[in-house]
Amino acid sequence: MTISGTLASIAGVVFSFMAWVQAKGAKKAAEEAAATVRVRETADEFLRMAADAKNLLEAVETREKDKAIAAANNLAHLLMVAGVHRSSYLPKGFSIELCIENLQKVSTFLASEGFLGSRRKMVELLNRCHQIHEALCGISGSVQRRTEGAE
Repeated sequence: MTISGTLASIAGVVFSFMAWVQAKGAKKAAEEAAATVRVRETADEFLRMAADAKNLLEAVETREKDKAIAAANNLAHLLMVAGVHRSSYLPKGFSIELCIENLQKVSTFLASEGFLGSRRKMVELLNRCHQIHEALCGISGSVQRRTEGAE
């Protein structure tokens, strides 16, 4: 009886250890899956912002001042929020602050001068909008490639 009790205790310890090892592996897998989901969410969020930047560009091209100002301000706000929540998932060297600064310049220019400025200023405005759109598309793509490389 004592021998069987001892064997049962040893078996219990072995099974408990095996369960602990399995749980540890499951926890690691769950953490990796959660990280992958956060990276994909970041890519999707920046892809949506790139679409918003495209809408800004279209509003500037069609000279819809109020729509363009609202789009620039909204996009600047979204970038500020993303900068806080998504910064660890963004590529090295990307500056959210620079994008926000460009959006503020677009908004300020449109509010003060509208589309009455010189041709050179209009080209500069369009170039800023293109740069913002390209930067956001680039970030989305870069983050997305990171998840594809991890799979």
